[in-house]
Amino acid sequence: MIRTRTTIRTATPLLLAAIVLAAPLASAQQLQAPLLGKSIPKFVDPLPTFVGNRVDGTQLLTVTMKEFQQMVLPAALYAGLPGPFSAGTYVWGYEISDGTTTYPAHYPGFTVEAQRGVPTTMTYVNDLIDPVLQDYLLVDQTLHWADPLMQMGMMTPYTGPVAAVVHLHGGEVPSAIDGGPDAWFTPNSGGFPAYTGSAYNATVEGVPVGNTYTYPNTQEAATLWFHDHTLGATRLNVYAGLAAFYLLRGDGDTGPGNELGLPADPYEIEMAIQ
Repeated sequence: MIRTRTTIRTATPLLLAAIVLAAPLASAQQLQAPLLGKSIPKFVDPLPTFVGNRVDGTQLLTVTMKEFQQMVLPAALYAGLPGPFSAGTYVWGYEISDGTTTYPAHYPGFTVEAQRGVPTTMTYVNDLIDPVLQDYLLVDQTLHWADPLMQMGMMTPYTGPVAAVVHLHGGEVPSAIDGGPDAWFTPNSGGFPAYTGSAYNATVEGVPVGNTYTYPNTQEAATLWFHDHTLGATRLNVYAGLAAFYLLRGDGDTGPGNELGLPADPYEIEMAIQ
């Protein structure tokens, strides 16, 4: 026991030195100033909702992950910020297109309204190319994660292509289209080829799924949501804004004018506390 304690005591200064040297690399690529919550004025802007502007889930949908800027806080707080930051907070979100109408990338994403018994097909596109947020929300490569460039164990933060995959939270679906942590994929641009996780080409009835998921919608009506599910980066990607609601209608819960008398437009409002 004495030898063990002596060894630990001897090694401690070296360990601390390693931590001190690594910390700036792993936690702060860009200097940031905290914004105190009490400094944000309350009840300035009306609550944004998707009432009357939801996406029809019976259509074939293309869902593109993008970076953009949005006035998440009251507009007055952005005045005076340097350069492009005055235009809003950098966030990631889902742009959704049904082939006719494009619902712009938003945080949270526009709500998809599906019908029980009618499958919903969504093709996911990763367009997170050289995003600004990557310098602020850093992947710690000393921890187990998707690791597209096989750099796990490095003390520097990851700066390669963004890995992403979509999971329908609460959905009763085959495992191949569950958007599991190893089904991630990266953009095929920005100087990098497209990398994929080990579960990306899982199959349904022998057919590789890739990045197109068809949800059966056979479960009872429910409020679901879809979000990023990348191995070891889910916290960061959802924090960046990759989240949206998915309302599965049926069993009397059909929205406006439903036979159960459930609250509906304008009283049915999706709300996430993040």
